[in-house]
Amino acid sequence: MKKLVLMVCLFVLVAASPVTATPSTAVWIPSTDIQPADKIHFGVDNYFTAKPLNAGEATGAFTTPTYGLTFGFKNGEAGFDYVAGQNDPLYFNVKFRLAGKAPSDLNVVAGVYNIGTTKTTNQEVKYLLTSVTDANNWRYSLGYGVGRKEALGDDNKMVLASIDKQLNDKWWVCVDYQSGKSALGALNLGVSYAFAPNASVLIGYDIYNDRNLKKTFTTQLDINF
Repeated sequence: MKKLVLMVCLFVLVAASPVTATPSTAVWIPSTDIQPADKIHFGVDNYFTAKPLNAGEATGAFTTPTYGLTFGFKNGEAGFDYVAGQNDPLYFNVKFRLAGKAPSDLNVVAGVYNIGTTKTTNQEVKYLLTSVTDANNWRYSLGYGVGRKEALGDDNKMVLASIDKQLNDKWWVCVDYQSGKSALGALNLGVSYAFAPNASVLIGYDIYNDRNLKKTFTTQLDINF
């Protein structure tokens, strides 16, 4: 009951913020992380344009508000997003661990995200992702994904890659990349700070492969219950 009350309070506090929530991610792409069984993750991702979208226009939010929850279960996680301002606002995601337990193992996950409820909103990106962590605690991830052409266009196949490191119990850094010039293609840099054992905030910068899209700054709040 206490968890439910806390989640409702957090929802109200961020209701005016533009956010994006997805499965457990690096900065932008999915990661090989899985939420622990019987745990709940609440994420708040804000994206702001670095420059005005058009001449004379004030710098503003890149996305409309999105609210998401992710639930952990044995060897997997599943979640949903609610995108405010859309006629069909619900999106779903699921991820399964196929191999690996320790960070030094070859970790393999498979999943699908951005499952919309209509033909136009259903990007349905299916992906397979692997990662391994070296002796210096750098994690290297590489994978491949395919989304629906009806939602993403012809450039619907994408390489996923990232390098990240947990510097200590507070700080984490990452660079990730998603290929292609669809709305999902981007190079992203981020640094995260854990201000509580179950909560962290990330600040990042996003450079989109489609040069018609403005670069964005991102702030991401992550809380585990």
